[in-house]
Amino acid sequence: MTIFPENVSTYGQDIDNLFWLILVFASIAFVISLFVLLYPLIKYSSKKVKRAEYITGEKRKHFKWITIALLLLLGSDFVILYVEHDTWGTIESVPAKADVHVGIIARQWNWIFVYPGPDGVLGTSDDVYVDEMNSSLHVPVNENIVFELRSQDVIHSFFLANARLKQDALPGRTVMRWFNITKPGKYDISCTQICGILHSKMRNYVLAETLEQYKQFTDSLYNANKPAVSINK
Repeated sequence: MTIFPENVSTYGQDIDNLFWLILVFASIAFVISLFVLLYPLIKYSSKKVKRAEYITGEKRKHFKWITIALLLLLGSDFVILYVEHDTWGTIESVPAKADVHVGIIARQWNWIFVYPGPDGVLGTSDDVYVDEMNSSLHVPVNENIVFELRSQDVIHSFFLANARLKQDALPGRTVMRWFNITKPGKYDISCTQICGILHSKMRNYVLAETLEQYKQFTDSLYNANKPAVSINK
């Protein structure tokens, strides 16, 4: 049993490992901090010692504990940064080979999915826009899905929990990210930035399917000749 949603992405396990590493360090820091807080209250009660006095921390015996705490904190941060370097490098470096290139546009309160038209190039006049509440972004499994993320109005945040992917969508900026889903299925997309009164209703899906099913879907879009919706590009 796991406390996380099922991982279905190529880099999801690396994110989970980072979570547990940070949790270990944070738990150790919490226990030490709690001990430092409670131990003096128990040992040096008003019945055992004289009235408390103000300590500036400038004396050597006081300053050394500040130094020790600082070194421990820096050491734990260094370990985390060292371990996460390769993971974040993988996630934030868009693969040279983009098997599928799509656009994702956030707006109040829906995700708009943009597929390249028959020319296979995103950002041209034959792009197909799917702007429907609770619609799905169709992607093939075991393929690198590179997407361009932007916002039409306010700050949103694209969160695909099963792929361990979360990225803010900022007005006036296009962000390139990617994922690779390894298991067919339907997975939730949610917004994790409070973006207005219907923020909780901003829910769509990623539908991971076989390459053949994906091609059938895109062919049906082209054949339907669906007109593009009007948006602010």
